[in-house]
Amino acid sequence: MLEIRLAILFILLAVLFGCDSPSIAFQGAPMRVVTIGPSTFSVRMRDDRVESIRTSREWRPSASAIMERAAQAIEQATGCVLRKGSLTGDQAIQRARVLCDNG
Repeated sequence: MLEIRLAILFILLAVLFGCDSPSIAFQGAPMRVVTIGPSTFSVRMRDDRVESIRTSREWRPSASAIMERAAQAIEQATGCVLRKGSLTGDQAIQRARVLCDNG
C-alpha cells in the first residue's frame, strides 16, 4: 500500500514540475511570466526565437483566443514585435520569431 502511495505521489510531482518545462532549445533561457486576461504564460527568448507555455488552468480555451493572448504575452515579455506569420502552436505551447529594435 505504501508503494502505491509513493508511486502516486511521484507521478503527481512529475506532473507539477513538468508543467512549465521549456523545450531543449530554450532550456536555460531567462523566463518572464505574463498574464493576459485569464491566461498566464511563461515566455522564454533565445536570439529572435520565442517560446511561450500557457500555465493557467482554463476549461477548453479556444485556440484562436489563446494564440491572440500568446502574441500579446510574447510582445510584452520581450519588448519586440512578432514577425508576421511566425506564430505557431496550440493551446499549450506557442512559438514565434520576433523583430527587436536594438538601436
